[in-house]
Amino acid sequence: MKRRLVLALVLPMVALTYVAAQQESNMLKAASFTQATLPAPNSTTAYHPFWSLGRGFWKGDNLIFLDPRVPRVDLYDKDSIHKSVKVKFPDNADVRLYDAIVTADGHLIVTGWYKPDVGPLHSFIGMPDIEGHVSPIIDTGNFGPKTISTCDNGATVWAFGRSRDSWNPQTRVHDAYDALRQFSFSDGKMATSLLSTSALSMGPDAAGANPPDQIMQCHDKTLGIYVGLSDQWIEYDTYANKLTRWQLPKRFHHWAEQDSQGKLLPDPVVLKFVTGFVMLDSGVVYASFDDHDNSSGKSVLGLYRLEKNGDQGTWIPVAGTEGNYTQKGTFHQLEGTDGKNLVYSRFGEQCWYFSSAPQ
Repeated sequence: MKRRLVLALVLPMVALTYVAAQQESNMLKAASFTQATLPAPNSTTAYHPFWSLGRGFWKGDNLIFLDPRVPRVDLYDKDSIHKSVKVKFPDNADVRLYDAIVTADGHLIVTGWYKPDVGPLHSFIGMPDIEGHVSPIIDTGNFGPKTISTCDNGATVWAFGRSRDSWNPQTRVHDAYDALRQFSFSDGKMATSLLSTSALSMGPDAAGANPPDQIMQCHDKTLGIYVGLSDQWIEYDTYANKLTRWQLPKRFHHWAEQDSQGKLLPDPVVLKFVTGFVMLDSGVVYASFDDHDNSSGKSVLGLYRLEKNGDQGTWIPVAGTEGNYTQKGTFHQLEGTDGKNLVYSRFGEQCWYFSSAPQ
């Protein structure tokens, strides 16, 4: 009887000790992770990548800048500009570009729309040559690709965007459509269609944002998509044809938010904007944020790593990157990735920096 009593008393204590040790272990793991710091830069650009309008993004081996005033793509390496392409179509067509990528073998791929003097507007994905003539070209019909990527060096192109004919005059709402589509340059046709807008919290509007609120990248055969309007990170395994999504903490975005009745919601005191979003070749995802306090007008900048738990995502801060606009040399924002390194800017500095992922 005494032995049973002792065991009855000891076992809960052992269990509590084990649980406490496990909790401590988890806390230590979390603490050690949050203490990961951004390594010192291993290289920099030789120039200041700043434009009065628009924004450049580092993708692979190139810094890509789309001029918002003219349909021109400028490509930079770490030393200087090495190519500038002004996209043109016959018949004095107006042209607007949404996104651009460069394949591993150096082919430029752009997406946007063009409108001839006579005739309808055309959405397209194409490969312009150095003179800006686009060939081959894929006419995507009423689907307007806002963001593009490739997982097979340009044989096919993945596009995430909006449909121009989804409005239903009878129901007075947009019909659902697939926002993610794969197009082939070999025949100019759509090969795959998935990710219905009915599964996105903002519906069709969720596929119409601009970077950094909408980012798509591919590593190996995994396509990653940040859908800012829905606060989701989505990965599509092109091998297994499997779509996985994580709901992210809600962030404030650079547009007016409305309630279910269409009434504008008041701005919160603290606004957290995403300023950069990248996926490394390892599949690890990082983002930079700007926490702006409306009451004081001050901002806190920082770098975070995405941690995936079930169908939820949380952001783990990278130690040493928190700062503000008053501190020259402080971490500013993510500007892209070359696959292995994070590419980022520092406030008040005249170049961009390349650092390996925090350990």
